[in-house]
Amino acid sequence: MKAHITFWFSGDPGNYCVQVSKGGELDSGDLKVVVTLLEEDIELKKRIASGEIKPTSSDPTGIVQLHGHWAN
Repeated sequence: MKAHITFWFSGDPGNYCVQVSKGGELDSGDLKVVVTLLEEDIELKKRIASGEIKPTSSDPTGIVQLHGHWAN
């Protein structure tokens, strides 16, 4: 059986609420991946809002720059 997770988000990156609906069998590894992706997205949005990261035509989401910050 396949598993699924559905998220509903509200609020802003500094004060957000997440509702989760899940079905099937999920293990802790699945959930760790989801948490990591969410943390990365929230950090990216904060850095874009602060002007530290500016999306460009070659990096329209800014994710490459965020990974560059983490690598340094």
